[in-house]
Parts: sequence; C-alpha cells; structure tokens
Amino acid sequence: MHRDRTRGADPAAGGGTDPTGGADELQKRIIGEFPLARHIGVVVEYAQDSGVVLSAPLASNANHNGNAFGGSLFCVAVLTGWAWVTRYLAPVQGTLRATLIAPPEEQIERFRKMLRRAGRGRIRLHVDIHCGQAVATQFDGVFAAAIARRTAKCPES
Repeated sequence: MHRDRTRGADPAAGGGTDPTGGADELQKRIIGEFPLARHIGVVVEYAQDSGVVLSAPLASNANHNGNAFGGSLFCVAVLTGWAWVTRYLAPVQGTLRATLIAPPEEQIERFRKMLRRAGRGRIRLHVDIHCGQAVATQFDGVFAAAIARRTAKCPES
C-alpha cells in the first residue's frame, strides 16, 4: 500500500506516492537524526515520489549581509536530496573526515577570472567523506563566491 507523504499540495513537485511514510514521519526523522536541521529550522513542506520540498527560515540562517548563509543552503539542499533517496556507500560511525582535491588549474583560473571581471564566480567541487580508509559518501556541487565591495571612506585627519 502506498502512502502519500504530502503535508501540503505543491503543484511544482507533481503527484506521486511513496511507500516509506508520510511528511510528518519524515519531519520527525530529519529533526531527530540531524541536530543541525532542528537548529536551522528545517520544515518538510512536501514529500512524494515525484519530489521533495524542504524549507528553513532566513532569520536563523542569515549571514552578516542578511542573505542566506552558504552552509545553511548546503544543509537544506543535502537534506532534500537525502529525503528523496539516501545513497551512501558506507555508514560513517566515526570521525567525519572530508577531503577535497583541487580541480584542474583551468577551472580555477576560470573561477578567478569571473571573480575579477564580475566580482562573483562559481566553481564545481568534489568532496569525499571518509570513514577510516573507506569513502562513505561523495558530494559534487557548484560553489559560489562574491567579492565584498567596500565603500567605507577613510576618516579625515
């Protein structure tokens, strides 16, 4: 028997059913298993086979500029993907050790060129999370950066 995991209808996500449980159960699991999710206020808005929508309030996730903090964006994105399908290579039951090998120099130079020209840029990075010697999970993502423009004037003497 399939159970709908919908808390509220979301036309963008489409229809579908999921045999694993409802939005309320998913909400409890996310909050119970991921302390950071509780801290940043993650809410399951919609969850079906056809898609998942999680949200978090800006107030508890804002950076010094009043924009969403990149780490919070990452957390919500990863939890959304995890909520739809968990694909880990091995369980992590020890120290979380993440490694990144720098991308090829031409990608780094393209990123730097974007920063110089537009004051912002994007670069795709790959991160492996290890448990001992085993790769437990992998992440590929596009990271964005912006150069802060300082407009403060020097005080006159």
